[in-house]
Amino acid sequence: MIHVVLFGPPGCGKGTQAKILKKNLGFIHLSTGVMFRHHIKCKTNLGKIVRYYLKQGLLVPDHITINMLNVEIKKNISSRGIIYDGYPRTKNQVSSLDKILKEKSIGKIDVIFYFSIEKKLLINRLLNRGKTSYRDDDTDIITVQRRIEEYNKETACIWNEEKWKNIIVNVPASSSIENVSLFIKKKIMNFF
Repeated sequence: MIHVVLFGPPGCGKGTQAKILKKNLGFIHLSTGVMFRHHIKCKTNLGKIVRYYLKQGLLVPDHITINMLNVEIKKNISSRGIIYDGYPRTKNQVSSLDKILKEKSIGKIDVIFYFSIEKKLLINRLLNRGKTSYRDDDTDIITVQRRIEEYNKETACIWNEEKWKNIIVNVPASSSIENVSLFIKKKIMNFF
């Protein structure tokens, strides 16, 4: 079982690439954003809590995110591979993911694709996505900038430990969807 982490700021293309990988390789796509938006749409208690944080451009607290993801990982322990999109986002989440993969004996984090992109392009992508997806967190420039700041402050450094250095692959995320997809797929095929 292969575990692929797509890592980078909001709007860098992680979700788009995760959907392509899921289709091409038959992997499970675990997206915290998709899960959170589902709970918001269904007006669950979790959805109400999550909406409060997302509307402010803040990260949902670790204990909520970790518990939700661990349930999904346990459901998919017999799959060919899992793509983690938008998770982990904190050092606690990194530790939790590493721990559950070991506990369930379903492998380890195999590769971390780091999507690098210019801030200006990122802001434009998010605001454009907000116009078509009507996501609260993408429609307002102040919230978008706060999300990017939050990412830079809380998330950008979570893979700094020495043990992750050899599995981080830099992805030029400002390239075309097709080029990014081809680049990632080639790297993943090395694991087969």
